[in-house]
Amino acid sequence: MHPITCARRLRLWGGLLLVAGLAGTATYAKQPVQPPDKDPMIGDVRVDAKTGALIVPVGGLVRFDPRLPDAPSDILISREDVVHVRLDPNNPRALLLTGRTPGLSRVSIVLKDRPRIDYDVIVQPDYELLRNLIRRTVPTANVEVTPGVGNVIILSGYATSPQDADIILRLTQSQIGGSANNVINAVQVGGVQQVQIDVVIASVDRDKTRSRGFDFFLNGRSFQFNSIVSGLIGPQPLGGGFPTVITPSPAANLQFGIVPTQFFGALQALKTEGLAKYLAEPRVVTQTGRPAFFLAGGRQAVLGPASGINGPGVQFEQVGTQLEVLPIVYGNNQIWLEINPQVRTVNQSLGIATTFGTTPGFSEQQVRCAVMLESGQTFVIGGLIQNTVAASSARVPVLGELPFVGTAFSRVTYDERETELVIMVTPRLVGPLDCNQVPKRLPSRETRSPDDYELFLEGILEAPRGQRKVWNGRCYNAAYKCDPTIGAYPCVGPLCTGPGGVAGPGGNCGPQGCAAPVGGRVIVNPVIVPAVPAGPAVLTPLPPTTSTLPVLEPATPPSGGSGGAPAPLPTTLPAVPGAPVTPGSDAGPVGLPASPPPPVVIPPVEVPEAPRN
Repeated sequence: MHPITCARRLRLWGGLLLVAGLAGTATYAKQPVQPPDKDPMIGDVRVDAKTGALIVPVGGLVRFDPRLPDAPSDILISREDVVHVRLDPNNPRALLLTGRTPGLSRVSIVLKDRPRIDYDVIVQPDYELLRNLIRRTVPTANVEVTPGVGNVIILSGYATSPQDADIILRLTQSQIGGSANNVINAVQVGGVQQVQIDVVIASVDRDKTRSRGFDFFLNGRSFQFNSIVSGLIGPQPLGGGFPTVITPSPAANLQFGIVPTQFFGALQALKTEGLAKYLAEPRVVTQTGRPAFFLAGGRQAVLGPASGINGPGVQFEQVGTQLEVLPIVYGNNQIWLEINPQVRTVNQSLGIATTFGTTPGFSEQQVRCAVMLESGQTFVIGGLIQNTVAASSARVPVLGELPFVGTAFSRVTYDERETELVIMVTPRLVGPLDCNQVPKRLPSRETRSPDDYELFLEGILEAPRGQRKVWNGRCYNAAYKCDPTIGAYPCVGPLCTGPGGVAGPGGNCGPQGCAAPVGGRVIVNPVIVPAVPAGPAVLTPLPPTTSTLPVLEPATPPSGGSGGAPAPLPTTLPAVPGAPVTPGSDAGPVGLPASPPPPVVIPPVEVPEAPRN
């Protein structure tokens, strides 16, 4: 190759390499400088979207990059006991913040030849951790955690069930050290939250007592002989001899005496039966999770243990029907009930007598339990069947053990007692009434006070509301017929259902009796006609011109040799049994009585059988 051509080629390749090197240097100079790597163990600070304050958790370390042009020359902190600030060793333009105690602090960044930059720093518990715990534990809840003043947390939002709301509250309390006073719970539970609790307490007490005793007293001239085992006779000697005053006991229901022999006897033969029924149906409405209390009764005064100059103290005990309940509605529409119904009545037989007086006792039925059931379901939460038998016998030895004769020397008492108790509870999810559903007539407002006529002459203590007209022109008008709701009740009684009774429109009572409209007619004082037993047929003559029924013409035997056709009997038809008949009357259909003449009843006529040819 020619030396000149080779030199040119070398210069060309060298120029190309030089240009490529310069272009690479320029490209490298244009690329931005990569910031140093971040520590993955340190998270970024959270900035409040509304106030722009820096949120730092207590005891936590976070990074804050304010995007400064140069490294700060100085950092000023208003409260170093709340937050600690230092530069990031990996990035001199970033800050590392450490929360010490809950509170508010101000951090000022001083730059060289630039204005100072201020930031508000709020140090608070790690609410973000609490939010994550709530989301993972109760995923169906929508709860917002808001910090309050100091170490206070505000919970707001909605939960699907009370147990979810309780879990959220417990998690929040654990975050702030278990203090319930620092948590403001504004979480609302969706669904129906009003619960109506219906309780039925039914009790029946039956007792049967059979007692027998016999005492006698024989006062002779030279001797006395008596038996007072049963305590039915109280002889009191007058002294000086055998004369004695006999005082019988009120328990002796049969007493007798023989005067010549001075014999007196007292017999007790009683069979006593008692029955006591009690039925209470208390109802109370409350909100889920809130206790409710119901009491219908009063207070009974009893002697207390404290005493003074004026005697013993007096205290009051509650009597009546009492109900304590705590309902909680769960998310699956089940209701958890902690319920305590109680019935307390005064029982004088259980009381005691003291020097200051007699204090009564109390009979009480009570149950306390917790059940789980759905709305509208009924649970029998308590029941009792108790039978008690008490028998006693007192007799004179030997004499009282003799058959039949020992009756006069013995006393026997046999007492049986039976108690039955049932307590049922039914919870229901309810809502408030619409204003149109409120009853217009409440207790004590559905009647009015009687006027002087109704009170003194009729003896009416309360009358239905509305204007009353005592006399309607035909007869007396009862007070209950003036009530506007009389047509809403079924018709009962002989005036409605008996023979000849009249019912109002739709089968209701209506204003019957004096004037009851039926089919456009007015029936005044309908009379109930009793049924007449079946008897002999009553015959009613028919006019010959209007008869269309067959006529009975029995043949009669010839009499006295006179010939000719037999005389026909009067034309007759059977009528209504017991109906009066007017002979010769042609006004009205067959069987209906005629008004002007007095009724005449035709006796039954025997028709002989006609001879056969």
